[in-house]
Amino acid sequence: MRASLVPFVRTVAVSVLFLSGITLVTLAPTMAIGAAESNASGVSLSASAVRPLSSAKALGWEFVEPVAVASDGTHVWVVNSLRYSVTELVASTGALVRVISGSSYRFDGPDAVALGGNHVWVANLNGNSVTELSASTGALVKVIRGSSCRFGWPDGIASDGTHVWVANYDGNSVTELSASTGALVKVISSSSDGFDGPEGIALGGTHLWVANYDGSSVTELSASTGALVRVISGSSYGFAWPKGIASDGTHVWVTNEGGNSAVTELSASTAALVRVISGES
Repeated sequence: MRASLVPFVRTVAVSVLFLSGITLVTLAPTMAIGAAESNASGVSLSASAVRPLSSAKALGWEFVEPVAVASDGTHVWVVNSLRYSVTELVASTGALVRVISGSSYRFDGPDAVALGGNHVWVANLNGNSVTELSASTGALVKVIRGSSCRFGWPDGIASDGTHVWVANYDGNSVTELSASTGALVKVISSSSDGFDGPEGIALGGTHLWVANYDGSSVTELSASTGALVRVISGSSYGFAWPKGIASDGTHVWVTNEGGNSAVTELSASTAALVRVISGES
């Protein structure tokens, strides 16, 4: 089982992502943060000066361990796990729109983000809650929590604008909510579902796909009923700590943290293996 995310000051490593001509700095916990310097090409780091983690806000975008991202094609929303915030960007330019943070949002180890209609949904891993935002303004709509939802380290989230599905890593379950009210629809949890540390969840057509990190498997569900369609596992799929998952309704892609760090592609209609994509021979 993974350790819970706890905010604390530690050193970070720096990697650089180029997005539409703008240089963005991503911070991952391994070495010290250098001083931020702005220039025409973007943001760079100087190793000559060392700043504590709290100074990372000077970078503007406020990226501190960005762990999840979602986009509607016009804007991009990035969840910052250690900063307890959400950064919104312009998709075409990478320009900053706003940084959403504050105690009212109840961000607590935010670890996943999804779009549905005009709303942004954030799963708070440590807080066992879901924060709903207005996609157009970033304003808080509501914070959903409570024992009836059975959130247990919510680590994945998906929405079609009508419903919201939350994968609970520690609860080995999926919680379904009404997108319009935030009310509980159902909790999907059965030994036959094969949930074993579910982390990623994606909607593709009429099916839900859940990546089981600990079980090295994928569970396929009916989105309308929550009924089990199948559990997909086996060495040929290359599943090894599957974490991220996405689908366009025709194919399903699964990222694997373990093994050869491969991406597994499946047929959405049959769940048959299409290919295992790996940089290693």
